[in-house]
Amino acid sequence: MAFPRCSGIVRPFRLITVPLLAASALAVAACGDQPGGPDPDELRQRFDLRTLGEIPYPPDNQPRRERMLLGRLLFFDPILSGEKDVACGTCHHPDFAFADGRQFGAGVSGVGLGPDRVLSVSAVTGDPIPAEARSTPTIFNTAFAADGEGQPSHLAPMFWDGRAVGLEGQATMPVPSRTEMRGDAFAGSDEEAAAVTLDSIIARLRGIPEYVAQFRSAFPDEAAQTVGDAAVIDNSTLARAIAAYERELVTRNAPFDRFVAGDDGALTAQQREGLESFFTTAKCFICHRGPMFSNFQFMVTGVPRAGLGGSVLPGDDTGREEHTGRPSDRYRFRVPTLRNVALTAPYMHDGVFATLDEVLRFYSEGTPRHDRVTNDDLEVVMQQPLGLTQSEVASIIAFLESLTDAGTQLDPLLLSVPTTVPSGLTPVFGLGAASGN
Repeated sequence: MAFPRCSGIVRPFRLITVPLLAASALAVAACGDQPGGPDPDELRQRFDLRTLGEIPYPPDNQPRRERMLLGRLLFFDPILSGEKDVACGTCHHPDFAFADGRQFGAGVSGVGLGPDRVLSVSAVTGDPIPAEARSTPTIFNTAFAADGEGQPSHLAPMFWDGRAVGLEGQATMPVPSRTEMRGDAFAGSDEEAAAVTLDSIIARLRGIPEYVAQFRSAFPDEAAQTVGDAAVIDNSTLARAIAAYERELVTRNAPFDRFVAGDDGALTAQQREGLESFFTTAKCFICHRGPMFSNFQFMVTGVPRAGLGGSVLPGDDTGREEHTGRPSDRYRFRVPTLRNVALTAPYMHDGVFATLDEVLRFYSEGTPRHDRVTNDDLEVVMQQPLGLTQSEVASIIAFLESLTDAGTQLDPLLLSVPTTVPSGLTPVFGLGAASGN
């Protein structure tokens, strides 16, 4: 669905066009303020609307441009993958709002980017490489993920099941995963290959003089304390460099943000109606609250199952239980942010819904549902279908579109793919992606 030009949204990358609304709803999209609809001031006060604050930086990873620039190079450099064919940016690409537009992520062996990516076989063993078990979330605004108290924190749980702590904790976790980045370059299961894989990647980086020089510039304190120029490159500095880049990918200029700041015309009348429904009849705010529109808790929603599943039950993904081993965590998945949700279809941990219309109808009607989740298993707010009208669904989706900002106030360099990387490998390019050194 095309956004109105007057909405102020500038797209520095190729967007995935997703049919969000029925034809009857498309006709109501319009620019600027409209007569009717809830009063802007009343909405701001009634629902305590707020926008993003200051980025919560870790004590050992304060903002440093040299570190962010190094992290950007590493993010798009296939040197971090076992078979040297994928990078972080393969599944988190700026062309797709730092996600990939796929139902399930496609890492090692794939050709192409985003929805067009096709998986093949390992270049090392010739064995097929399957898709990943879950949908790829966006990296936009991950700096504001929240801890157990609901506060933005550099120690917030990461991934759908919360198995990592903070951006630094998650930065290198895909590296030893066979389907994501390792491939068959190093033998063994993910657990068995984890240490040898990361050690091998560190050795690769230490053998590249340009990376050694950039790590020393990005981490001067660590460089001064190490013996040998290359020793500054280790698991910690690698993770902190990547996280330093990811943490700056913050978008705070959505129409909603401008509305919160006092621009009454930033939201249309229909979007204001959708905002009101979001916080009242639709009960969305119970899970999707605060400036990030998420409570970052692990909730049971009963989304229909799809994909390869995990290790607890054959053919089934049991969510947080896959990480904790606790049956009480079965089918719990972290509540995602709704910022930029219009750019990051498909939806849910298994990408089972292609459009926001499908998502709203799932909550409205209570079906289709996971075949092993009973009504009593669901969060209380989910146990009674909402029974939303078509008008309410359309207005809520219109409001969700107002949470879109593709990085209009970011340094364009952050949204671009490097033309070259120190490894000499080909960076992860995409159709229409901006380029820069």
